[in-house]
Amino acid sequence: MPIVDQVMAMPDNSTDRSLEIEPRTITLSDGRRLSFQCYGADRGHPIYFMHGFPGSRLQAALVRLKAEQAGVKLIAIDRPGFGRSSFHGKRSILGFAADVEQLADHLGHGRFGVIGVSCGGAYALACAHELLRRVYWVGLLAAIGPLDVPDIRVHQLPFLKVLFALARRSAWLARPLLLPDWLMFRAFPLQAVRAVSSILTEPDRKLLNESSEVAGIFGESLTEAYRQGLRGSAQEAHLIATARGFSPADIDIPVDIYQGGLDRHVPPAMGRYLAEQLPRGRFHYFPEEGHLSVFVNRFADLLASIRTITP
Repeated sequence: MPIVDQVMAMPDNSTDRSLEIEPRTITLSDGRRLSFQCYGADRGHPIYFMHGFPGSRLQAALVRLKAEQAGVKLIAIDRPGFGRSSFHGKRSILGFAADVEQLADHLGHGRFGVIGVSCGGAYALACAHELLRRVYWVGLLAAIGPLDVPDIRVHQLPFLKVLFALARRSAWLARPLLLPDWLMFRAFPLQAVRAVSSILTEPDRKLLNESSEVAGIFGESLTEAYRQGLRGSAQEAHLIATARGFSPADIDIPVDIYQGGLDRHVPPAMGRYLAEQLPRGRFHYFPEEGHLSVFVNRFADLLASIRTITP
């Protein structure tokens, strides 16, 4: 029996029974708040969703209908300092797995999948590394590779090269580059979406220009990302820019990597590198997709790939 069917056959002990509009919050063992929101099939098999950078739990709303159609329940989490989750000055990429585990315990999810979008991919892999007995599959969409490998960054946007180079030295150095983003999205989100779309590749611009729903959710997610100011985003840039503290070679579960050929935020070399490093990595390449479009347009394909998993 495919492993996902085994998980679906397990009794759902979750206390979560509704598709909420307002976010939910739990108090972690150290007193911090962790905010999350559920999308998709209420009683579907659980997949934990790691948003991009900057981003928030609201990003998952872009694919809520596809999750529902696939019988999947997405549990989208605000990372510390984003949205409504408490800032944590000493957090790490690996350490976030402990937050996810506490949330899974709270919701009664014994085994679950994890999806990471863009910079959220690092956290998805960290969960697999730390929670290997609970995480049965990882899906990566335009997932950023380790930035301490120079060869895979050659075709990345120059702005991002500068941002992460500064952030590697100090989170404070990233703040001036993030400040315009924060000001625009907090004051004029729709205008900010248009400004951001100008630096995206053609398939991403097309998606934002042709779908007011996608543009609206995209803007809301970024606005929510900056709810607490710049501190969380600057810290995130620093964490992504530095060594992750684990090796992909140690993650011996199926990992599906979906990569757009026109992506300049996460160039194709990053997806290929991850696929080579992961023992059970499967690389899915879409030459005409960009950074945002591969997430929105290929999400249903990603969920369908779970059906091919065997123990």
